[in-house]
Amino acid sequence: MSSSMLTTNGILDLIESEGIKSGRHVKQPTLQITNIRRVPANALTDVYWAILSDGTNSIEVVISTHLSHLVQSGQLEEYTVVKVKTYQYNVTDDNIHIVSISEVEICEFANPEEQIGKPVSILDTLHKKDSVKNDGDHYFNLDEDDEWEYDAEDKEEPLTWSEGDEPSNFCDWTIEVQRIVHEQESDTALKNQGEDNSKYNNKHGGGKRGKENNSSKNEEPCTTSNVKCYHVHKAILSVGPRRSDYFATLFKQSHLSEFATNTSHIQLEPSAADSFPALLDYIYTEKMIKFSAKNATALRHLAHYFGMRPLWKQASAFIRGDFSLDTAATYLSEAIVYHDEKLENASIAILAENIEEINRRTLTKLSPSSFERIFASPRLKCRSRKLSDIVLKYCQTQGGSVDMSLLMKCTRSEVMPSVSRKAALPLLKVAVAGEQKAGVDMSTTHNVLRARCVETCVEEWKETLAKPLMALECRDKNISRILGASSLEHRDLPLAIQVELLEKALCAAKVELDDVKAELLFREEQVEEFTKQGKSTGKSFE
Repeated sequence: MSSSMLTTNGILDLIESEGIKSGRHVKQPTLQITNIRRVPANALTDVYWAILSDGTNSIEVVISTHLSHLVQSGQLEEYTVVKVKTYQYNVTDDNIHIVSISEVEICEFANPEEQIGKPVSILDTLHKKDSVKNDGDHYFNLDEDDEWEYDAEDKEEPLTWSEGDEPSNFCDWTIEVQRIVHEQESDTALKNQGEDNSKYNNKHGGGKRGKENNSSKNEEPCTTSNVKCYHVHKAILSVGPRRSDYFATLFKQSHLSEFATNTSHIQLEPSAADSFPALLDYIYTEKMIKFSAKNATALRHLAHYFGMRPLWKQASAFIRGDFSLDTAATYLSEAIVYHDEKLENASIAILAENIEEINRRTLTKLSPSSFERIFASPRLKCRSRKLSDIVLKYCQTQGGSVDMSLLMKCTRSEVMPSVSRKAALPLLKVAVAGEQKAGVDMSTTHNVLRARCVETCVEEWKETLAKPLMALECRDKNISRILGASSLEHRDLPLAIQVELLEKALCAAKVELDDVKAELLFREEQVEEFTKQGKSTGKSFE
């Protein structure tokens, strides 16, 4: 891509002199955005930083907050070419160069899809020019360095992060992580959080870590088990190949409120909060993170949030390799938490296509909304009667969380035209209970679950109705055991439905009995006809 569309030495124009530059009489260089990122300024406002390039040099700038909407709408993004019309350049007492832009004109005619040139930081170039060449080696004998006696015991241990009340050596920043507690989390889970300390405790602070969780029973749980403090070093978080772009940018903005207490306050979902110590270990050491289906999605979310692209790539590669029918349910739950639509859709698809092969316990752990999405998927492949068994198992496990709306969507006639004999009566009870809870009566509605269950019970009247009755009425325990019935499930149904079942079962039995009589009569007529033919020919059929 040609650099002719960019202003030559445009970056030097920005830092030519300090102060605000605006109006037609100032230089208005045309530059390219080569990188843009979000930095939280406070609870309500985000600030965007960008790197501007003229194809040869580059510099990091602050985008004024009143231009944030251009970034959020996608008008200002990576590789966009802009004309900078109003800007300000200042150098702080600490020799920190700050450039902010407050008015730009987007060059619609130029829309490159890649970086123009190979720009280098203008500040690095300036520092190199100002530096003085070190010729000390010419005047000193390097062999004299060997005279220093080195004691291996004097070697200090590497810096590490810590958790709890007492920070480790030289920690200069605190990250306070608050665990987001959802309403559906049980009281038992909240109670156990104080006891379930991270597996990293022994490595970073020993037995002292986690003591803050042993609170009094009268204290609020959110002040102990839901909040953890991690003591870290700004230099390690913001420098090096495993640095966090989030913290690297944050630590450059000393005017933010966080610097009053040197503390960052972050809210994380439970799995992300549990994985946060592993993230710190990744930054502080050269060890690889041990990914699993339970933490990979959370770690990828953390990597994206804190601007750690290498870790994000590692987590994505693990998910692609680990994704299968056995892990799809776990990935689905995590994808919903972190709004990962691509992973959600992939998990729904594989579960819908192979629902007959999934472990029933895995299915029953899914949320009602996830279960509904699987049944609504166009990729659903399952035999109707098998599907009825799956729905029954889920309803029995979830209990009251399965409402009438979900039941009707999962048992619509398009996906479940028939019901298995085993599931017919229990599903009928579930359907009736759902109707009563919703305050509706679907007895006259055609082809709803209730009608299909009744139809199956009537078709299989011997197994569903007659055999249990015979088993309970029989005085011979051996015969009762052979018939294999311990209760009359249909007696738990409303009286009107019991009458409907028995009436239709009697009708079915009458039809079957008439068929048997007709068959016997036909055979008798055949025997008589053969007998007459035998007599006429002189043969006997006896």
